[in-house]
Amino acid sequence: MKIKLSTTLTKNIFVAVTALFSVTACTEELPGVGSIPDLTPPSANFSYKSSTENFKQIDFTNLSISASNFTWDFADGNTSEEQEPSNVFPGEGSYDVMLKATDGNGVQSDTVITVSIVDELVPEFACKSFECKDRSVWGSFSGSDSPTPPDGETGAKLESATHVLDQTIKVTGGVTYNVSFHYVSASSSGTACGNFLLEDPDNGVTFVEEGIELTPNASDYVYKSFIIETAVNTKNLRFYLLPGDVTGRYDLVEIKKVD
Repeated sequence: MKIKLSTTLTKNIFVAVTALFSVTACTEELPGVGSIPDLTPPSANFSYKSSTENFKQIDFTNLSISASNFTWDFADGNTSEEQEPSNVFPGEGSYDVMLKATDGNGVQSDTVITVSIVDELVPEFACKSFECKDRSVWGSFSGSDSPTPPDGETGAKLESATHVLDQTIKVTGGVTYNVSFHYVSASSSGTACGNFLLEDPDNGVTFVEEGIELTPNASDYVYKSFIIETAVNTKNLRFYLLPGDVTGRYDLVEIKKVD
């Protein structure tokens, strides 16, 4: 069946379509002559960790790229425009934290990550990557950037009798931890590039006591880790590393709870 439109109805439809096109054309912004497309739009991302002093305080690390302005919503009524803020949450629970990252062209990216606030001690070594101004937190060492450490900056070199990496941190008793670091020996000839002790200094419990073996070559850091379970009454953990008969370089000393 064919429908024949009257001349008047056809004209009205034409006018309506023309008007709609005119409105649409007025609201769209056409790229300018010679404009360059944004090939690196912003991408919002972040990580977080709780403070060792207050489990309700979360320190945020901004991992966004191609962005210069940031807006945080911590889902507890607090907000921030700092690049890497800290926020004290009201208590235990899960919070959907939103980060909006915006570049200089006004292009925006956002992400939401659920942050869990749990009342437990999260141990951490101070100056774990050895870029600290106060090296006394570790004892005594020389800074070294060759070969390039895993973090691309500075490692700790142990080569003389005065050098030592010695730090005691608070931990929880009856918990399994992974204590790890990256290292490289200056030579593959010798006995060891370090003598390592991991202990509970208060109760005389030794978790690890051994020499650190040499690496296959002097140009590449390798990863080494130790799984330990603290005693029920353990409150402190001591990391103690002396030089061996071969110079050793160390970086990124970390401790993480094993679930």
